[in-house]
Amino acid sequence: MSFAIFKEFDKNVTDVIEDDFDSKFSLKIKSAGPSSTTITTNVEFVDKDGKSSLKPKVALKWPHSSGFTLEKLEFTNDCKMTVETSLTDSLPGLKLEFKGNDSEKADLSFKYAIPAATFTGDFDINNLSKAEASVTAGTGAFTGGLNAKFSTSKDDGKNATKVSVGLGLAHTVPNVCFTAVRAKDNFSAFSVLVSYTQHKGLIVAGSADHCAKKTQATLVTSYNVDASTTFKAKATTEGVFSASLKKSFEKKFNVVGSVEVPSNLKSVKWGVNATLG
Repeated sequence: MSFAIFKEFDKNVTDVIEDDFDSKFSLKIKSAGPSSTTITTNVEFVDKDGKSSLKPKVALKWPHSSGFTLEKLEFTNDCKMTVETSLTDSLPGLKLEFKGNDSEKADLSFKYAIPAATFTGDFDINNLSKAEASVTAGTGAFTGGLNAKFSTSKDDGKNATKVSVGLGLAHTVPNVCFTAVRAKDNFSAFSVLVSYTQHKGLIVAGSADHCAKKTQATLVTSYNVDASTTFKAKATTEGVFSASLKKSFEKKFNVVGSVEVPSNLKSVKWGVNATLG
């Protein structure tokens, strides 16, 4: 057993809070291709400044028996390209990843997992302007982690280096409750995540974020109406209420409808997102 990476050790709660509330209209189709490839077509309907248009993207994934995987080769309608690759089993427990595009992004990362801990590192190999390292470990119901970020920028023509340290601690009672606390940006910001699960398909989750500028909180309820239908409702201290309904059909076809309503009722947003495959 290995531990989740530092960015994702509270992912089970953040997914409940953030997923299925997209205010957009999209259709994603995943198709099986030759040689174990997967082709994903994503078409988004965009209405901006009174002009409607379709924004398509096509991505290819190709895993190879050697351990090398082309995670994503994506092209947009304006010919912008994104490339993501990974390599596993070069050493036991080691995974290397590369993410880049044609806009000067080139990030190299690694994940090294052993039974006692999981280590990660991320590096900007294009501009050499940032790097990040983390470790997570735990015992029993507790999981903890530490990360450090390094970045450089020019200030009055001189290179300035910034170091930011963060800590995280989580406690899990399987199938009942989960609590996570994070300290970020050299202890200048804090966040708390909590979720409680009932056996009848009801999950209540909440988050609170505090920094020098503001404090905000979010409360989400997720309820499995039946085996194929999930209803979610979310409210924030900023006066925004959201709701979504997810329905799963046969042939791996899922549809999510969502609506977002601010307290002043001036700009209601809604969306429908469908996935096939």
